[in-house]
Amino acid sequence: MFMKNCLLLLLIFSFLPSCSSSVPLSSNSVPLSSNSVPPSSPSEVWFINSLEKIGDAPVTIQGNPRLIDSKLGKVTSFDGDGDRLLVDRNPLNGANEFTIEIIFNPAAAFPTNTEPRFFHIEAMDNPNRRITIELRLNDKNQWYLDAYIKSEKSQFTLIDPTKTHPVGKWVHAAVTYKNREFTSYVNGNQELTGQVDYLPIAAIAKTSIGARMNQVHWFKGEIAQVRISHRALNPIEFLSVAN
Repeated sequence: MFMKNCLLLLLIFSFLPSCSSSVPLSSNSVPLSSNSVPPSSPSEVWFINSLEKIGDAPVTIQGNPRLIDSKLGKVTSFDGDGDRLLVDRNPLNGANEFTIEIIFNPAAAFPTNTEPRFFHIEAMDNPNRRITIELRLNDKNQWYLDAYIKSEKSQFTLIDPTKTHPVGKWVHAAVTYKNREFTSYVNGNQELTGQVDYLPIAAIAKTSIGARMNQVHWFKGEIAQVRISHRALNPIEFLSVAN
């Protein structure tokens, strides 16, 4: 009996390390805030730290976006004058509800670029279905968020010129969609909400980072990370960044 108990203990302790092992965070990861919790549904994380692949998808470069070092690690810098990354992937494929999060640092670009569209998902054969995340810049070195969903059934824009934020600071922006409810957030704080009919965008759609899909409205600044979840997350589940 003693030998059987010893053998049982050996088997138990040999199994414990594999259960408690963990995968270290990437050195390019943006640290979560202390009150953030991981989303319960799978998420696709894009670190914008490569000009060749993003999220394992090939990238087409337009202009001269540059990789630079920042407080968040290596990020991509856009000059606001023809720089763009076109990612050959639709991260919303198959989603009926979702969250899109972006960590970015907008530069002062008024009055040259007052309406940068810096995240845009669309299939080229159907421009009637798209989602964009945009900024509006004013003459006070401030910006405010502009988020847009369009489908054949309806369209809606979340925008309020009074909800301004300073340029030159790293910031987190997010949009969520579920059951027609479309909501925008900045740094975890809800800004606006509205009702719209989102219809799934084709699997062949691509994602434009740094400009609108038709190569206008260029973004000036840096982008560090994008996370797409096929669920409408609660703000406590959002990524976060501290300045």
